[in-house]
Amino acid sequence: MKPIIATNYKSLSLYCLLATSSIFSGCSKFLDKQPFDVVKENYYQNEKEVMTGLVGVYDILGREDFYGSTYSTFLTVGDESAYFRSSYLAGPEIYSYDASNPKINDIWRFLYEGIERANFFLSKIDAVQMNNTEKQAVIGEARFLRAYYYFILVSNWGAVPLKTEPTKSVSNVNIARTAAVEVYNFVVQEMEAAESMVKDIQTYGHAGRISKSAARGLLARVYLKMAGAPLNDASKYQKALEWSSKLVFPEAGEYKHSLVTDYKKIFTDMAADRYNISESIWEVEFYGNRTGDFEAGRIGNQTGIQTSDEGKGFSYGLLAATRKLFESYEPTDQRRDWNIASYRYNHANNLITDSVFYTGVEIERRHVAKFRRDYETLKPKNRNYTPINFPLLRYADVLLMFAEAENEVNGPTARAKEALQQVRDRAKASNRNQQISNESEMRTAIREERFRELCYEGLRKFDLVRYGTFVAEMKLVAQQYAQLAPADYRYLALAFNNVSERDVYFPIPINELSLNNLMTQNPGW
Repeated sequence: MKPIIATNYKSLSLYCLLATSSIFSGCSKFLDKQPFDVVKENYYQNEKEVMTGLVGVYDILGREDFYGSTYSTFLTVGDESAYFRSSYLAGPEIYSYDASNPKINDIWRFLYEGIERANFFLSKIDAVQMNNTEKQAVIGEARFLRAYYYFILVSNWGAVPLKTEPTKSVSNVNIARTAAVEVYNFVVQEMEAAESMVKDIQTYGHAGRISKSAARGLLARVYLKMAGAPLNDASKYQKALEWSSKLVFPEAGEYKHSLVTDYKKIFTDMAADRYNISESIWEVEFYGNRTGDFEAGRIGNQTGIQTSDEGKGFSYGLLAATRKLFESYEPTDQRRDWNIASYRYNHANNLITDSVFYTGVEIERRHVAKFRRDYETLKPKNRNYTPINFPLLRYADVLLMFAEAENEVNGPTARAKEALQQVRDRAKASNRNQQISNESEMRTAIREERFRELCYEGLRKFDLVRYGTFVAEMKLVAQQYAQLAPADYRYLALAFNNVSERDVYFPIPINELSLNNLMTQNPGW
């Protein structure tokens, strides 16, 4: 059972409801499992209420609009998958939408809701009588989560309003955008402060809460983003190296992370509510089948190997892998046939009768298969919701970030090559070290490895944007579909043909533009 879970919170608007009589409701394993309502101004009187409030700040991560479904599954993919519905002609999934799109509006709204919850939590916590060590730890978690929500905002929208105090007036709706570099600086400042306050991961024994390991790994990610587009501040590679080194070369007595021996075990354990903190450093937690107070997501339901067999775990199969990803793997690479379906199901009366393996030329029809409902242990399985956790940070990612930063600072050193090869060795891929003789070759090798290792984990578009290659790489996939795909599957090129430079950022939601007179729209929208 999940150590920290929240029920679905009542919807709160960014400015108005949060300023007056907002309602918090939640539950968690270490608290009461019954939801309850309180007026927020009268809350935070004791440690129990503090912990419940903290759950409220975490709760945003699991929203269906965020990592529970929309953002993780459809808004963060790049050249690794295509929308597998020929009749779908509009939406962010295929880069055909505008600023009125509800999916974009909702993720913006919930990110700011999370920030407001964190701001209010931090404004109240000092007055609460509780153990100071515990108090400092939860303050660190709240500060980190607020910074993380801002990191998602600035990565996807550029300059955004930076708000660090709770809303005090319903008329306080006009807030100008803060320059992106200032938002990034705030993010790393808060994350670094939080790192010194939060607990070690072994204290929890699970990956559902912010730990020192999670803070260090995310700091490396943020600094790599700052080193890349659009800031292109190469000095930040040194900071990324410093923070990733703390995990790759921990000090005496600190937890030593390592790769799980079997790649697929990472994801089967996420479906079965088991934790591998050796590799999985931070996860968004889901639990249950929508019959109780716990929060389930849609990981593995919207994607996965398509099936209508609800006993096995219903999956719509909405994403298909691209030929580019499939062909990036060596035949011996064990990740390929886990991340990409090697078979399809035959059905009779909505039940699976058998599975049929694809032939070598059947590439375009293969579903994304990284998160598979077969391994859920909770029964009965819900048709549309799953208990499968979503990974936010794995040690494999840390190794590749370390290799990237080391290469940019010191060149293709033995340390950088060793970190890269650890990831490849686990996958039973070949040794590339003999093929790497300079920084450029190492850079290419690391980027390709991130593509193979971290596909469908919400990082590919992020990586392509920071490399400055997003549009170009997407257009290459469009060409592949046009030249190599069977006629019945050429429609999969639609998203890649639709992409343009404006898609580096999301549009500012039309609702925000209507409410906030100081807000401006992103270019091209």
